[in-house]
Amino acid sequence: MKKSIVAPLCSGLVIPGLGQILNQQIRKGVILLGSVFLLFVAGAVKLAFIINSVTRQPELSETSLGAAVGEGDLLFVAGIVAAFAILWVYSVVDAFRVALRSERSAGDKGL
Repeated sequence: MKKSIVAPLCSGLVIPGLGQILNQQIRKGVILLGSVFLLFVAGAVKLAFIINSVTRQPELSETSLGAAVGEGDLLFVAGIVAAFAILWVYSVVDAFRVALRSERSAGDKGL
């Protein structure tokens, strides 16, 4: 299968950064993998704290649930989700462009 198809599929469907590693961009791939991992851990920890604070409420209603969670908590989680989505899209587009460029240069050289 062509590298310009495999690399973005690996970044988009498997793990962001894997397409860069397949394109021999090891440093960029590791940075993307690390960034996605850190965002995932930060989001999971924040959600755990939110769930913990909500479950400690003696009686939950819609108003007390909103007060227990807080607007800042939701904005933080939304920011993490947005950053994760941006990294994911960047990873797919970059993997495709680099693989396509390398295929074109290999074709020009007659490889």
